[in-house]
Amino acid sequence: MNRPLPETAPTPSYTKRRSYWKPVLLIFGAFFLGGLVLPNLQIRWKEPESKADTGSILGVKPEAAAPLAESEMYARAAQIAGPAIVKIDLQQNVVPDIMNEWMSGGTQVQKSEGSGIIINTNGDILTNEHVVGAVNEAGKQISVTLNDGTGRKLPGTVIGADHQTDVALVHIDAANLHAARIGTVKGLVPGQLAVAIGNPLGFQFTVTHGVVSALGRPISEGTEGRVYENLIQTDCAINPGNSGGALVNIQGQVIGINTIVASRAQGIGFAIPIDTALRVAEELKRYGRVKRPSLGLMVMTNTSAFANYYNLPNIAGVVALPLAGNSPGAEAGIRRGDILTRVNGQAIRSEEEYKAIERKLTIGQKVTVELMRGDQSGKATITVGEAP
Repeated sequence: MNRPLPETAPTPSYTKRRSYWKPVLLIFGAFFLGGLVLPNLQIRWKEPESKADTGSILGVKPEAAAPLAESEMYARAAQIAGPAIVKIDLQQNVVPDIMNEWMSGGTQVQKSEGSGIIINTNGDILTNEHVVGAVNEAGKQISVTLNDGTGRKLPGTVIGADHQTDVALVHIDAANLHAARIGTVKGLVPGQLAVAIGNPLGFQFTVTHGVVSALGRPISEGTEGRVYENLIQTDCAINPGNSGGALVNIQGQVIGINTIVASRAQGIGFAIPIDTALRVAEELKRYGRVKRPSLGLMVMTNTSAFANYYNLPNIAGVVALPLAGNSPGAEAGIRRGDILTRVNGQAIRSEEEYKAIERKLTIGQKVTVELMRGDQSGKATITVGEAP
């Protein structure tokens, strides 16, 4: 008897085989797609904003410069005066001595540099005579570099130069010039802050600072025959190339022209008072030279030894030396050997005092001179003339 099958047959059981073809297919596909895509793929990396702005891996972003604080007095003065300060370059053909001329085969080119101050918009520049030399010197070329942001370099012409005061006036033809603010030495006192601006040793437009150390310093420069009067002493650093540049007060006003330094010291420099420089410049522009008063006398200090030797009165004063026949002194009756003791009531004890008084006179002025001639005292009236 056959037994009937159950209605639901049991599912046969078997072991499942592992398939290797799918991983192989995936690897092959990846290599295939990589060959097509990677050569044309561009990857862009966007840095954080603060880093991208500076281009620095440190992410440091510089800040804008802050406005000058009220305490930045020197910087303010330099900002005001700086654009009016120029660099002056001088090139000149010079004839050397016989030996050098024979060795060099002719003239030599001499170069020097200094500074200057633009004093008006017409192109007039104040500087030192020892920077630019005399008027109409042959073989001389002057170049003026501006500090107004344009970098312009222009030819300059010496229109007046005074050796005694060491002041010169140079002219340039240019428009839109920045003129300096002009101050005065009147009311200036030692200890006031000061700034020097110039071109020392070729370092263009250098600013140094210090104080007004003293006023009224007389300096005699024996090698050049100059006698500077009433110079401003300062401890602002001044070096070769600063000559002709500006000494300014804390308001940026020019109070002097930097001129010389004490070579055996540090921090001792001197400037010509701007009042003196402008007075000289006015005459240079008007006459081409400085008109100086003169009594027409050559004198020397009377000493006991001199008086005894020449049998002169042994008194304080100055002895008149030989006079030119047409000089103001000769025309007033002054003779050789007369001892001058007073001019307009002011006592004279030395040649230096006599010259100091003479410099303050005015051409055309009449002055009374008291004198001794032997054992006789007398007076003479001299009309002040013009020094040759």
